[in-house]
Amino acid sequence: MPLQRASIHDVYPPCTWQDPSVCQGCQANGKLMCRLNKKDMVSFFMIILPFGVTSISGAIRAGYGWFLFLWLTYSLFFFFVWEARVLCRHCPYWAEAGSVLRCHANYGVIKIWKYQPGPMSKAEKIQFALGAMLWIGFPFPFLLLGQEYLLALIGLSAAMSGAFLLRRYVCSRCINFSCPMNTVPKQLVDAYLGRNPQIQVAWEAGAHRLDE
Repeated sequence: MPLQRASIHDVYPPCTWQDPSVCQGCQANGKLMCRLNKKDMVSFFMIILPFGVTSISGAIRAGYGWFLFLWLTYSLFFFFVWEARVLCRHCPYWAEAGSVLRCHANYGVIKIWKYQPGPMSKAEKIQFALGAMLWIGFPFPFLLLGQEYLLALIGLSAAMSGAFLLRRYVCSRCINFSCPMNTVPKQLVDAYLGRNPQIQVAWEAGAHRLDE
């Protein structure tokens, strides 16, 4: 009897949330962040820490410390609602049972959106890029108004170096493959999709093709 092809509507737990024994023989094993690891979480936050510290201290020195509450408000909206909707719900980490996301980057986000195994749409990518730029750029007007030019330059350098380090060391191993920042080689993308029928079918519906 021939095997039935997986449907996009079928529900399979991604291998990320299956027993580690399924990793044996996987080409992507050890090359992707497909298992929750505290070291990956620490690395991620250490990369963004210089920008955060510089921006917060600069805004306070500039006399606009109270405006940081607006940044905090936007941060909660962006990371818990907007980014979760357009980016995070496409990630296999979102497929874990439970109402709280557990991953190396956005640990603790409430999963108010339904898991979508397919890739991000073009509109979602544009929204994510816009939202991220607004979050990064928020402190700079206050640093410039307060004439904290040196801290503004340091903050800009921290943002640029942080983006480079993320793409080089984090995004090159992240399993949210359709993220605009993702740089995982197609060979490893195909290796992961090949072990996850539901995600593979959703990606093929989005015109992705696995190499033979």
